Formats: sequence, C-alpha cells, structure tokens
Amino acid sequence: MFRTVHPAEVATAIRGASLGWILVAEAAFVAFILVRGWRWLVILRASAPEAGLGDATAVTGIGFALNAVSPFKLGELLRIGAIAPRAGIGIGEASATVVVERVLDVLALLVIAVAAAAISGAGSHSFGLWSGVVVIGAISVVIAVLAFLAVSYPEPTLGLIERIAKRLPASVRRLVDNFAASVLKGFASLRSPRRLAVASLLSLLVWLCIVAGLVAFVRALTPQLSLATLVLACTIFVISQAISITPGSVGTYEGFFLLVLSTFGARPAALVTAVAVLSHVGNIVILLLAGAVGALWLRVNRPALPVRLERPVPS
Repeated sequence: MFRTVHPAEVATAIRGASLGWILVAEAAFVAFILVRGWRWLVILRASAPEAGLGDATAVTGIGFALNAVSPFKLGELLRIGAIAPRAGIGIGEASATVVVERVLDVLALLVIAVAAAAISGAGSHSFGLWSGVVVIGAISVVIAVLAFLAVSYPEPTLGLIERIAKRLPASVRRLVDNFAASVLKGFASLRSPRRLAVASLLSLLVWLCIVAGLVAFVRALTPQLSLATLVLACTIFVISQAISITPGSVGTYEGFFLLVLSTFGARPAALVTAVAVLSHVGNIVILLLAGAVGALWLRVNRPALPVRLERPVPS
C-alpha cells in the first residue's frame, strides 16, 4: 500500500471529509454494538433464561474493544469468559453461543452480498473475491449443519465423544465429556425455529449497520460507485476481515479495503486508502468507547455472590 500511495496524499484527502457523513457512520457503528448485544441475548436465553440485556451488550462492547486492538480476535475469548458467570452457564455453553453468532454472521453477510450483487449487477466483475467468500460461506454452513445434528441427536453425539475420549486419562476424559455436554446446551437456540428466525433477522440488521457505516465513510470522501455496488464492495470487504492476524487488523484492514474497492472501480488509490484509514480509526474509537462503557456497567452491576461464599453478617 505504501508503494502505491503517498501518506501526504492520504492526509490531504482525509482533511476534505464531510463531518456529517462521519457522524452517520459512527452512529451506525454504535448501533452495531447495541443490536449485536440484543441478538446475543436471544441466543443465550435458549439455555440461560436469567441472562440480561445489559450484561450481553456490555460484554459485547468489551470483547469488540479488545478485537479492535488485538490480533486473532482475542476478544471472543474474553466474551466467553465474561458472560459465563454472569449468565450462570459453563464455558462450553458460552463458547457454543459465540459459534452460533459467528455462523449467523457469515450467512447474513452472504445474503446481503448476494442481494447487492443481484441489484447492482457488479458481482461478475469480482470473481476472484467471490471465490474466497464462497469458501468462508461453505465452512460456516458445514459448522451449522454439524451443530444442528449434534443438538438434534445429543445422546449419540455424547456417546461418540465418550468413545473417542476413552483413550485419554480419566481426569481429562471427564473434562472432555463435561465440556461436550455444556457445548450442546449452548446450541439450544438451534432447536427453536422462532428463536433462530429472530436471531437471523437481527444478524442481517447487525451487519447492515456495519455496511451502512462503511458506506457513510466512503460518501464522506467521494460519491463514486452506485449505492448497490458500494454495499456489495463493503460487504465483501467485511467478510475478508473474518480472520485478523495483526493487532487491530492494522495494515490488513487498509490493504484489503484498497484491494476490494479498487476491484469495483473506486479511484484513485490515495482516496480509497484515505477512506480505509478514516473508517478504521472511526471504528476503533467507537469500539473502545463501547468497551469502556461496558466495563463500567459490569463494575457497577456486579453479580451477587453465591450464598455459600458470603461472609456472615456480624451481630
């Protein structure tokens, strides 16, 4: 990217950005966190009826704040560890809900991308990008099918896992068996068509918020590309960010943004890079603020200790 554009050109383009469009984009990113917390609550309550919207949204904000600055989406591990004691569920159960979330994420993005391609007619100009999207989508479908079969036939699934774990030491075998049972509980939302339908609709809304934010950042700097084409390009870019290998996706975010938007005809490279830098910084700022608010919520609304751990009140 640095061989393609000069930093001074990028800075000049950013200085000409429209503040109104930037505020629209930031509002869309805030909506992303709020709707995502709501969707997670829908999934969680299939097996954890005591889970609360405030906790789900706060932990979502904290997890994505960590994702914004760390490599390999480490915020997902933080979300799992933080929500388990709050919702009164096991680590395996919490992990399963995050897996359901991620599968719904990819499928929702595929629906948005296909719809945008059908409207814009621009999908045929990006075959190389679609091949990667199809691979990620196929992997997600396989995971979804396996999870559905596992939760639909729990006894054979647990029996198979128990047979596989027989060769392990007794303590490890018990851990594997308990974790597997906990994971199946976390997939409980897959057994409820109504809950799954609501979560799927919210998934579309979740990613429409992000795509709308990226579109607004593009419009803050340039009127290039039709709306449908821009939505398609931004959706494919979001799918490309499924795996992050650098801290906060620094470099890979800008590189893929330039690659995808240029494929659809956005020019010049310095302007596209300016949009990438501006949207990346704007996204990080909102996620860090959401994480700070989430951490404050968890600190103020601490869960009650189990009775057996409370000290007796002195007379």
